[in-house]
Amino acid sequence: MMAQNGGDMIQKNLLITAIVISLVGHMAIIAISGMIVFNGSGAAEKPFTVHLESKATTIGSKPASIKSSTEQDHPIPEGTPGKGEAVVELGDRQTKYYSYLKHLKRKFEKRWTYPRDAYSKKEKGVSVVRFSIGESGNLADAFILSSSGHESLDGEALRVIHSSCPFNPLPATFNLSMLHVIARFQYDLAE
Repeated sequence: MMAQNGGDMIQKNLLITAIVISLVGHMAIIAISGMIVFNGSGAAEKPFTVHLESKATTIGSKPASIKSSTEQDHPIPEGTPGKGEAVVELGDRQTKYYSYLKHLKRKFEKRWTYPRDAYSKKEKGVSVVRFSIGESGNLADAFILSSSGHESLDGEALRVIHSSCPFNPLPATFNLSMLHVIARFQYDLAE
């Protein structure tokens, strides 16, 4: 009887040892596979961030980097008589247009990506776009107010605006024929 208990004990020890070895081996394989890059480039890519930036500035005054010819090249479209126009920053939480702007921002964030060529060239910057939404939600105008310094980043910012059309009509409570929005698209690579 004693020999049978000893044999059972040896079998249990062998089983536990085999399980422990298996677990250690699997954990090692999982840990090593996390270090291997499968895209063939040999180096892991750096993460990047793309976000709409909110910057506290006074609306109505032109940034110092904007030349006066910008407004001449892109005149503010005329709206419906009797209704006003407003200029707001996309990230402004202190405006009566906040809920409308929040919806726009969500729409942009779903479509916005870091351009592949800009990513591979490690291009960074902030593209400032001004776009105008008509009463019915149509895009009346969109242009770069301040360039990031990279055509691909600026082009992506404009692409996001255009691909998000049409927008929701401006609520009647706004009493606006045109809403001009300034949006900052910040492209940044994690270091």
